[in-house]
Amino acid sequence: MTKWLLIGICVLCASARADIVELGLPNKLVARAEFRAGESSKPAVLLLHGFLQTHEFPLIHRMTESLSSAGYTVLAPSLSLGISHRKQSLACEALHTHTQDDAIKEIGAWLTWLKARNVRSVVLLGHSFGSMQALAYVTERRDPIVSKLIGVSIIEGRMKIQVPDYNTLMREIRAMAAAGESKTVTQPFSFCQKFRASPKSLLSYLEWSPEKIVREINRSRLPIVFIMGGQDDRLGPGWIDQLAKTRAKLQIIKGANHFMDGEYEFDLQDLVLAELKSR
Repeated sequence: MTKWLLIGICVLCASARADIVELGLPNKLVARAEFRAGESSKPAVLLLHGFLQTHEFPLIHRMTESLSSAGYTVLAPSLSLGISHRKQSLACEALHTHTQDDAIKEIGAWLTWLKARNVRSVVLLGHSFGSMQALAYVTERRDPIVSKLIGVSIIEGRMKIQVPDYNTLMREIRAMAAAGESKTVTQPFSFCQKFRASPKSLLSYLEWSPEKIVREINRSRLPIVFIMGGQDDRLGPGWIDQLAKTRAKLQIIKGANHFMDGEYEFDLQDLVLAELKSR
């Protein structure tokens, strides 16, 4: 018997077999996800959205539709980010206290949810920051149910400031987090010009630097594939070149941006489906 509280609310069942399900977490929050049951002979896909977004983000929604149409079981959660029943993306300027460890725990909770439904194999598929969080999960948990990781437009945790200011600020944030300070830190982080967070929250994401991501990719024995856009302007300098030197398989969609939209969404769908079939 699972210790997670499972609640299912069925919507559009007659047509798309889409369920909105809720998961009670040990911290008393309730997380939400879209679930679509597929063929038991195929691995399930746990689909993770990007930074501060939800499972309703356009790219995630398109991938859910595509994978479900191809017969795959799809679970697309919205990470709670410290908010029960979260349905909307969060503003950069909101006060953020959620951490990378919170995300890893929630990914594990949703995998437990899938296991309770007799799912035997899961592919983690993330977009942007979700790709990095999927990597963080397999690095820290090494869950045997996860058979593969596919990262779309994987992005690093970084502030948009230059060395040596970066190193100085990192030392300050580490000291504040270690001291348990609650003073708000506001920095340009990811796509946010002003990301407002507790020191512990910001540090948890910054620790996943390009260097750490590369190191953990090479340490992992799990099959890892990254699908990147050739015109992605949200990445740090030389990031795709760094990924190309790792043990991961790298696929480039020429002309695609960070969100793989427009004509490139079909290239993305084709590559993802090919990788799901390739075990």
